[in-house]
Amino acid sequence: MANATFGLSSTTGDAFQDYCIGTAIVTMAVTTTHLLFLTNPEKDFKHESDSHPVQALSVPQRLIWGFSIHWNPRNVGWNTEVINLPPRPTTGRWRFVLDSLLRAVWFFFLLDLVQSYIHTNPIYSLSGQAAVSVKSQGYFWRCLNILAQGASPYGVMNLQYSLLCAFLVALGISEPKHCPNAFGSWADSYTVRRFWGRTWHQNMRRFMTSYGKCATSLLGFKPGTLGSSYTQLYVAFALSAAIHSLGDRMVGLEYLGCSGRFFMSQAIAITFEDMVIAAVRRQGVKVPGMVAHLVGYVWVFVWFSVSMPWLLDWGLRAGFGPSEVLPVQPLRTYVLQNSTLY
Repeated sequence: MANATFGLSSTTGDAFQDYCIGTAIVTMAVTTTHLLFLTNPEKDFKHESDSHPVQALSVPQRLIWGFSIHWNPRNVGWNTEVINLPPRPTTGRWRFVLDSLLRAVWFFFLLDLVQSYIHTNPIYSLSGQAAVSVKSQGYFWRCLNILAQGASPYGVMNLQYSLLCAFLVALGISEPKHCPNAFGSWADSYTVRRFWGRTWHQNMRRFMTSYGKCATSLLGFKPGTLGSSYTQLYVAFALSAAIHSLGDRMVGLEYLGCSGRFFMSQAIAITFEDMVIAAVRRQGVKVPGMVAHLVGYVWVFVWFSVSMPWLLDWGLRAGFGPSEVLPVQPLRTYVLQNSTLY
């Protein structure tokens, strides 16, 4: 914990990188707490390839076994695998490596494209008191700003994950079936609950589930009840708010807690949509699936156009705009030399 505190008090000189690193430091600390105090890995965890109890393994084998648990946040291939993972790949080894490298190239150019937009839009060059909201350019540009900034972490995580999977599978350290996509299908995002539970990455679900179940047990709620369900929902987003808020702290003490409003609002939005869906069902209204999904997509789009500025605006004030996420930018170099996007 002392090392984590020291890390959160340090800086790389890049505000956005500080935020990402700060969030990662706290995530690792929470993961460690989950594994040490809320579970018993030797008893609770078993990999599908385990042929002997962990107690029978040699010390080097047990170290690898423990390393695999800690650095596999979705527990892919374990009996504790998180729910709603994307389908496991069924392709052969070298086909998977090629597909992963092609995905990495695709996400590289996606990042180059969105970074080209960000670095040619004047609001991203402002910070501090001069900063303006992502809403300041009208609704169309607000949505484009949100999509561009949302695509940045989405692209970075997919790029890194695709390269890592290609490397591990090429070396024979892992298998294609243990490398499902980092994110789920966008077609699943017709409710806010499904966006967070199926489409967005599941790298925090493992420890959030443990903390949520611990809270429901302490409060005396039985599994499967509404009390249990919503306790786990609010604990998950409160934990996410705390983790990201400590990432804010690494950017600067004055920003501590700025991310919290956004993440807690997601639990409220999910509660609201659950109430609406339940009310429609109680009334016996029959809505065709295609219509329900279309209405859901519109609702999700509008909700994030309203709530995302709560997460993004403080980052602009902190100076996230000029941050670079790629070592080279071939598309942006061409764009800046030949035209402007905005």
